[in-house]
Amino acid sequence: MSKQDIVSELHKAARRNFSGQHTIIKGIDDLWQLLMIDFQKYSTFNIEYKYVLVVIDALSKYVWVRPLKTKHKNFVKNAMQSLLSESRRKPKNLQTDLGTEFYNDSFKNLMKNYNINHYSTYSVKKASIVERVIRTLKTHLYKMFSQCGRYQWFKNSLDFVVKRYNNTLHRITKFKPINVNESNATLVMSNIKKSQKHKIRQGPFTLEITLV
Repeated sequence: MSKQDIVSELHKAARRNFSGQHTIIKGIDDLWQLLMIDFQKYSTFNIEYKYVLVVIDALSKYVWVRPLKTKHKNFVKNAMQSLLSESRRKPKNLQTDLGTEFYNDSFKNLMKNYNINHYSTYSVKKASIVERVIRTLKTHLYKMFSQCGRYQWFKNSLDFVVKRYNNTLHRITKFKPINVNESNATLVMSNIKKSQKHKIRQGPFTLEITLV
C-alpha cells in the first residue's frame, strides 16, 4: 500500500445519515449557509490566519471561502462583502449560527444593503449542508497535511481543495456545482428529490431535504 493509499484510508470520511432535519430549498441562490472552520492551532503555519469563512449555495452546492485572521465583526463583514461583490451573486436567504460575528450592526447593515434575509435556527436543525461540506473540505485538507508533513492550508491547499470540490460531480445533484445555473436548476431539484425519496425508503435514519 502506497503512502497516498494509507493517508486516504486514515482520513476516510464516515458517511452519516441524520433523522428529522429539513432544509427548504426553492431554487438557486434562494438559500446560502455560512459557517466558520476553526484552524487556530495551525495559525503559525499560515501567517496567522486562524479561520475560514465557508459559504455554500444549498441547491447547487457551490462553495466560496474566505480566510480570516480574526472573527472580529468588521473582518467578517468585509469578507462577506468581497464574496458578494466578486461572485456577482447574492442569496435571498442567508443562514448562519448565532455567533456575535454575524449578529452586530456591521453585518446587519450589509444584509440590509443587499436585501438578504439573515436568520439562524433555534433548534437542533442547524446549517446541515454547510456542516457537511466543511467535513468534506477538512477531510481533503488533512489528507494533504499528512502527505506534505505540514499544516499549511492558506492559499494553495485551500484553493485547490475548493476548486476540486466545485468541479466534481455531486452524488446527489448529479451535476458539478460549477455547472449548476438557472437553466438546469429544476433538474437539480428533481435529482435531490429522488435521492431523498430513496433514503426515506431505506429507513428512518435519514436526512430529508424538502423542496418547494
